[in-house]
Amino acid sequence: MLIQLLEYLQSGKTYSVQELAELLHKDVGSIQVELEYLENQGYIRKVAYQADCNHNCNGCHGCDQPTPATPDVNIWEVIKRTE
Repeated sequence: MLIQLLEYLQSGKTYSVQELAELLHKDVGSIQVELEYLENQGYIRKVAYQADCNHNCNGCHGCDQPTPATPDVNIWEVIKRTE
């Protein structure tokens, strides 16, 4: 499941935790645990998306998505690892 989760995160589309749970046929709590694990292992990092970002980001693609109902949400981005 971790590989599938990383593939979704690398796709360039922004997903909510709920959407990831539905895509992976898991509950939201399991996805949150997996995201935390991936962050702790250095594969992803949390980026705060703000509705007024003015495209001054590091390429998270959050601006490419419809504006979320909540003005400030967390977006996960994949860290390029060289091993």
